[in-house]
Amino acid sequence: MSISARFRELLAYRELVVNLTARDLKLRYKRSVLGVAWSFLNPVLMMAIYTVVFSLLLRAVKAENYWALVLSGVLTWTFFSNSLVSASAAFVRNPNLITKVAFPLEALPISAVLAQFVNFLITLALLLVILVGGRIDLGPSLLLLPLVVVSQLAFTLGLAILLATVTVHLRDVEHLVGIALTALFYISPVLYPLDAAALPASAARFLPWLRLNPLAWYLDCYHSILYHGTWPDPLMLGLSVGAGIVVLGSSYAVFNRLRPRLPESI
Repeated sequence: MSISARFRELLAYRELVVNLTARDLKLRYKRSVLGVAWSFLNPVLMMAIYTVVFSLLLRAVKAENYWALVLSGVLTWTFFSNSLVSASAAFVRNPNLITKVAFPLEALPISAVLAQFVNFLITLALLLVILVGGRIDLGPSLLLLPLVVVSQLAFTLGLAILLATVTVHLRDVEHLVGIALTALFYISPVLYPLDAAALPASAARFLPWLRLNPLAWYLDCYHSILYHGTWPDPLMLGLSVGAGIVVLGSSYAVFNRLRPRLPESI
């Protein structure tokens, strides 16, 4: 089946994607007293810890209103990492559904990412309220926030579909994802800006290499819009949009090629 035909089939089953997304959300907060509030409370707690450690104790980052930079970075990272962790095993954890029911299989990792995306949108709205309350200047660059969010969603969906597909053939990937995300967290500008003036000289010399990290492109755009209140760097914004399109398209092509063998491989 061609990619375009596969995509049309997915659109025809969009109600299934919505139901699977709702199922993931319900399972996530089943019997939870605070429910979706945990999506924001956890990043806030992590923000407080990182602010104390990196800004006050270690004094590794020199940035005014450092808490705002960390909170925007942690929220972005949480969406990305949780999406990959949950989506990477989307196929291998649903063998009965895949082998007995005919439906677009990509709906499983896509719904896993969309469930995390719903949480991300809620926490992002709360973040904007907190930033305004904290007197962080949000300029007209806020108009580009939807473009950055959608680009990151496309990038994350692409990686999620690819990881879910590869995990079927190599189960070790499910375990390697967690290790890789731990390393990626520290080489991505989640807790620090891509600004030499805000970092120790020993760390600033690695900035050219850190800018090669695709996730750094998205985080830099978020920091520009939500922390500095400025327009994102055109190169970073262009790379973010381009990466989302390329990763989603190429990953879907890999999935489409391996799709016929997935049921028997599971």
